[in-house]
Amino acid sequence: MKIDLSGKVAVVTGGSRGIGQGIAATLHRAGATVAVLARDGARAQAAAAALGDDHSARGYPCDVSRADQVESTVATVERDLGPIAILVNNAGTTRDNLVLRISDEDWNAVLDTNLKGAFLMTKHVARGMIKRRHGRIVNITSVVGLWGNAGQANYAASKAGLVGFTKSV
Repeated sequence: MKIDLSGKVAVVTGGSRGIGQGIAATLHRAGATVAVLARDGARAQAAAAALGDDHSARGYPCDVSRADQVESTVATVERDLGPIAILVNNAGTTRDNLVLRISDEDWNAVLDTNLKGAFLMTKHVARGMIKRRHGRIVNITSVVGLWGNAGQANYAASKAGLVGFTKSV
């Protein structure tokens, strides 16, 4: 099955490496113009450049856990590339430890990136999608969100929350 995403703008959070980089490459091969978002702007730009130098991919620095950065990045992407048709909430982090040893800081860092980040991105991108009456949002979760995993209570909670969020949106 060949998918043609020509003329569509796709945003991939956490797109500078791993699964996100693979998703960005797949969307780009299907013809989408891709915005690669990552906390590290240089990595985001390098990942976008690796997709090709035909200006159909751009990297943007964005900490998805920060509402101000999400709002400004979404506005910048739409100004630079056009209306966002596809959002892939892939950004994620882990800070594994036994539940008795997880610090508040580590708990919050994981929940803020993995769950709050998806909420903020969805909130700011969905407005335009609703106005245009078109768009797709894909949330990347994990089997750990369904089954749990020792030493990953914060990660499991964030991914389980993302499953519930996805079902509710």
